[in-house]
Amino acid sequence: MKSDLARETTGAGRYAALKRLYEEYSAYQYDSAFTYVSECQHLAQSMGDKRLENESRLNLAHILSTACLMDKAQQVLNEIDTLLLTADQLIQYHRTRIDLLIYQAEYMQGSQYADECIRQLIALRRRITGIDVPHDNVNYLITVAECYADNRQPQEAISLLKDVMKDYHSGERLYSIITSIMSFHYAQMGNTDKQMEYLIKSAESDLEGCVRENTSLRMIADRLFDEGDIDRAYRYMRVAVDDANFYGTRLRNIQSSQIVPKILSAYQTKQERNHRNMMWLLGLISVIALLLVGGVIAIYQLLKRYRRLNEQKKAINEQLRQVNSRLEDTVEQLHESNALLREREKLKEEYIARFLTLSSRFIDRGEEQRKALYRLHRDRKTEELARELKSTHFGSENAQLFYENFDNAFLNIFPNFVDEVNKLLQVGGKIEVRQGKRLTTESRVLALIRIGITDNQSIANILRASLTTIYTYRSKLKARAISKDDFEARVKAIDG
Repeated sequence: MKSDLARETTGAGRYAALKRLYEEYSAYQYDSAFTYVSECQHLAQSMGDKRLENESRLNLAHILSTACLMDKAQQVLNEIDTLLLTADQLIQYHRTRIDLLIYQAEYMQGSQYADECIRQLIALRRRITGIDVPHDNVNYLITVAECYADNRQPQEAISLLKDVMKDYHSGERLYSIITSIMSFHYAQMGNTDKQMEYLIKSAESDLEGCVRENTSLRMIADRLFDEGDIDRAYRYMRVAVDDANFYGTRLRNIQSSQIVPKILSAYQTKQERNHRNMMWLLGLISVIALLLVGGVIAIYQLLKRYRRLNEQKKAINEQLRQVNSRLEDTVEQLHESNALLREREKLKEEYIARFLTLSSRFIDRGEEQRKALYRLHRDRKTEELARELKSTHFGSENAQLFYENFDNAFLNIFPNFVDEVNKLLQVGGKIEVRQGKRLTTESRVLALIRIGITDNQSIANILRASLTTIYTYRSKLKARAISKDDFEARVKAIDG
């Protein structure tokens, strides 16, 4: 903003830049605000603009009253010709007078002069509500709310201010002012929770907006003191006093001086009590420390004796650990051997039963085939006999019967074999389960590997396939495996 001011060449532009700087400093630091509003007044006078001159005078009166320079503020207000003021300026004029009376009443609190200021204040508020100005003027609406409060109607005042507050946000000066006024009205109603809530909102808004000319934090400190929270009351009051000193207002320091002594006294009393408690604790700790030193010496002697016994115990435990380790290895080997024996026994029983059944069926089918061929020979049906002898149908049926028995036998022993194999394969390379839970040729290859038949030639002979075909199946399966190096070893380890 100061850079903008330096670049401005026109009177109107410089006045606007000076006014912005005044508004930024008006609630932040009195000296700077006074400097810029004084420059505004001189510039408006040199320009001959009465409206701007009255505006700067109103701002000057406001800043003087916040600094507790009440006589000077009253003098500036008296120099203003109210007939030349616009409607908004007239409201601002009367609001400045109201603020001046509020500061005077606070300054003279407890005296008969304060009561006189309050009577003048109430009368002035009523007069303002009769002025013909736009009713959306925020200063006018705040004054109407204060009139409600003067008439002991705080709820109506709060309802009006809640509507006004919707147009402002935390961090804005008017938001801080409105929430502070609402806390006062809630106090009138005896609603201390709401009073504290809006004091907090006002104080937060002051912090966000860098407002040093504030009162909410001081009032919160006072409330916290009454509630017994001495530490926070002391911290908040220190901030409030620092803000008042930074801004340069004597009124806030005077107000704080009425609260600071009692908070400071209570804080010091608490600190002294804490100090006494600390000394007692230090004495107690010293006694405990002496007892601990004696205890440590005794424990050290015991530890030396224990260390010797512990070393002997460690040697014995190490020997026992080695014996237990060997026993565990032996037991593990026995478990593995027993599991292998049970598996082999199960395989043997299953396959013996299947072999006997399958052999019996092959004998029966061979006898039926022989009889059928003999009948064709007996009946001299040489052509049909030749066709039957050339046909591979009988061999295919026998092979199918063999596969069916092998699949059933194997899946009885390893019902989850295909699912376990699929866990070893990549997502896109899993084996699909056929209808009826029959094994595919590639799953039969893996089934034979699982029961210990790993030679390609043996697998080819059992599955009636070429050696090249079996080699291709195994290569493709290994390529689809998650872990290619030990895929078949994992297949052999599948159990159930």
